[in-house]
Amino acid sequence: MAEETKTQKEETKKQKTVKPKTIVGLVLLVLFAAVTVLGFAFHDKIWNWCAGYTGNGILDIVINLIPEVISSVQILFVTLLVLYIVCTIIKAIFKGTPRRTTIGKLVNSIFKVVVWVVCVIAILAVWGINLTALIAGAGVLTLIIGLGMQSLIADVVAGIFIVCDGTLQVGDIVTIDGWRGTVQEIGIRNTKLINYSGDIRVANNSTIKVFINQSREDSYPTVIVGVPYEENLQHVKEVFEKNAQKIREMCPAVISDIDFNGVDNLSASSVDLHFGAKCKEGDFFAAQRQMRGAIKTVFEQNGIFVPFPQVVVHKEK
Repeated sequence: MAEETKTQKEETKKQKTVKPKTIVGLVLLVLFAAVTVLGFAFHDKIWNWCAGYTGNGILDIVINLIPEVISSVQILFVTLLVLYIVCTIIKAIFKGTPRRTTIGKLVNSIFKVVVWVVCVIAILAVWGINLTALIAGAGVLTLIIGLGMQSLIADVVAGIFIVCDGTLQVGDIVTIDGWRGTVQEIGIRNTKLINYSGDIRVANNSTIKVFINQSREDSYPTVIVGVPYEENLQHVKEVFEKNAQKIREMCPAVISDIDFNGVDNLSASSVDLHFGAKCKEGDFFAAQRQMRGAIKTVFEQNGIFVPFPQVVVHKEK
């Protein structure tokens, strides 16, 4: 209990700690807001003053650029504001089931890309860049790049199909290429998984061809417990059945009766017995640990001990 309280306090402390990047971001946001408001409020005065400035040299160039800088900042601020409002609305609309959350994150990612492209085009227009020639050149460049970026296009298309099919959703526990983890995010290009130790794996969507989704049905963790060869198996079975309820109570992660599935293997030093039960996939490893501990405890209380490695020596006469 004390450890849980300590952990909760540490997590609360981490949540309250403000990162330096967050502070810098807030300062820039406030600065952009101030420039935007002042630019709209004193638009005519600022533009007239900059146009009528008669200085020379570098200072003259800098002052003449002030209207473009203010307009660019205004576009950036409006872009950030639109992103925040629309992304919040998307998050609220797609809140609920894992499938809705997954679709919401994909829509969010696509919307961000579109908005930032429009933002860049608007800023370039403010600085007087010929967009017609730029767009025409970008079209040719896109064609050239597209031929060399077929894998990227494949990732995007695969990501859309993954979300639409619903075979993979945020929060699912899956195994991809032998790597087990929880789906953290399904993006435009890749999918992020995080395992129990906090490691993150990023897999390109087009490479996710075969995977195991372990979250749709209850899992069935199994454990192997060895008993001595001298032990009577019928007696072991009776001890287990007599204490089955007690063992179940010692395993809070288990959601069904624990099954005694008989002999799994005749190993060098023990007769290996096979046990299993149902649990939620997120409790898979916890259920295994709890079953091993509970069965061992009950067996020892009834005089059944896990054997040590044994060696039989034959002495020649």
